[in-house]
Amino acid sequence: MEAELVEFVRAMGPDDRRTLLEFARFLASRANRAAPAARVDLPRPRTETVVQAVKRLNASYPTLERKRLVARVGVLLSSHMVDGRDAATVIDELEALYVAVHREASGG
Repeated sequence: MEAELVEFVRAMGPDDRRTLLEFARFLASRANRAAPAARVDLPRPRTETVVQAVKRLNASYPTLERKRLVARVGVLLSSHMVDGRDAATVIDELEALYVAVHREASGG
């Protein structure tokens, strides 16, 4: 398994490697406590696709119920992929969506 992980890491660019490292830290911390953190700080890479942003945000907010997000995320993805909206703008809106849903879920 370690050899396979090394192969994956070698095939990745620097931004993906940083994301993978942050996710590995999250998984390691989760193994050491009963409940995962409400939010994991995964920084936004300089270059990121909308789909990569959704994956990063899902990993950043592991406790959010996906059913609370799926419809609104779908609308934003569609606005980029079908309507051609700018990726950076859509990613900004995705980040704002996740923050808002996180606040709702936290009672704040």
